[in-house]
Amino acid sequence: MKASIVAASVALVGSVAASQHKAHAGFHMRRGGYESEDVCTVYTTVYVTALPSMVANSTLYVPTPAPETSTSCTEEVDTPIYTPYVSSSIPEAPKPSSEAYSTAPAPESSNMVYPPAPAPESSKPAYTPVPESSKPAYTPVPESSKPAYLPVPLPSYSAVVPKPVPSSSKAADKPKPTGGYSSGGHVVTNGDKWAITYTPYANSGDCKSASEIKSDIKQISELGFTTIRSYSTDCGVFEFVIPECQKYGLKVIYGIFLEGGGKGGKGPFSDYANDQLADIKNKAPKDSVAMVIVGNECMFNNNCQPAELASYLDYVREQLKGSGFPNDIAVTTTEPVGTWEEHGAALCDHIDVFTVQVHPYFTASVSADEAGDFAAQQLAQAAKVCPGAAANGAYISEIGWPSAGTANGKAVAGISEQKTAMKKIMEKVGSEACLFSFQNDGWKEPGSLNVEQNFGCVEALI
Repeated sequence: MKASIVAASVALVGSVAASQHKAHAGFHMRRGGYESEDVCTVYTTVYVTALPSMVANSTLYVPTPAPETSTSCTEEVDTPIYTPYVSSSIPEAPKPSSEAYSTAPAPESSNMVYPPAPAPESSKPAYTPVPESSKPAYTPVPESSKPAYLPVPLPSYSAVVPKPVPSSSKAADKPKPTGGYSSGGHVVTNGDKWAITYTPYANSGDCKSASEIKSDIKQISELGFTTIRSYSTDCGVFEFVIPECQKYGLKVIYGIFLEGGGKGGKGPFSDYANDQLADIKNKAPKDSVAMVIVGNECMFNNNCQPAELASYLDYVREQLKGSGFPNDIAVTTTEPVGTWEEHGAALCDHIDVFTVQVHPYFTASVSADEAGDFAAQQLAQAAKVCPGAAANGAYISEIGWPSAGTANGKAVAGISEQKTAMKKIMEKVGSEACLFSFQNDGWKEPGSLNVEQNFGCVEALI
């Protein structure tokens, strides 16, 4: 007996895949950009003359003559459609991991035997776009895979990274310091140079020797930088790094590194955090402090809740002032742009200046020569979350470009590309940006794009 004619509507949507991968182990993660795709909707009418009997746990073949096809795109589709239903071969939904995440939901059943009956055309739901982002499950990295003295590697967390805007409008969006902290003597710039990140670790993962540290700090000073950023207080920071900074008149952005577990672990108010705070209180020259950054992408990595981080920021400020540090010392935290936009409003009344992490290379639509415009636009966009703090000063606490690794769309890792990117970054945001990083870090994992060891930018600045 012949079946009635069935009309089926098929929507073909280019899914958006967000890339994610590890970065500065123990200090920060990287994040991937999102690229929009064109959507082409194809409507296909399929005429079915007969349906074979259905057998449980077997493959059902539906004979399908060549369809009549119409499409909203210019390209015509006239290829016959053949879609078998294979109950025994339907795969299970993929499990989320720390390296990747899926934007598609898991199927409700992995053992469907019969194809669903087609719905009438009038009852079909409207097309719903695929979400641009999804959050993976929290998956910590084992502590045993890193040197014992380093902060524990951060877990993975996906955050929406804002898309860049056309370059013609980016430079005009660059926020200008309006006084306050920027004119208080703590932030000292030298033309388009301000700060660079420095970690006293050798490529082997061991602490650098005193002589190596002396040579590094001397070179930073000779390059014209006025400030270094330290992520924590381990590995001879106060024994070797700070005395050399004092010798050359360099300011220091001090860091209190936070991990998970709250007060009972290594998070806000923990002994782990408070020991670092005590080091700063007891050992930091009071005239050397550029600012204090409490936590590095702590919310981004699911290690801190906004409320507990806000409370700890106030505690750190109170402790520093009570120890004789200047009342106008800025205490703040730093996160990627997407995390500020998602969670940052709760922190606005608890930070003195605004700092954000920006990495142009991890947005596939940004080339090396667009890195500076992208950085200025992202800084301006993120600063809108906390306009009061940004009015005192808006800064990029980490920005760079790799000299080697796998290409990420238009973002190409290479020596010449790094030189171009750093030049553009310096031109657009140099006096508000802390460059990442002083040297390559051979002790890190290479990451999914094989770039994490290759952000040392000294050669690109000479």
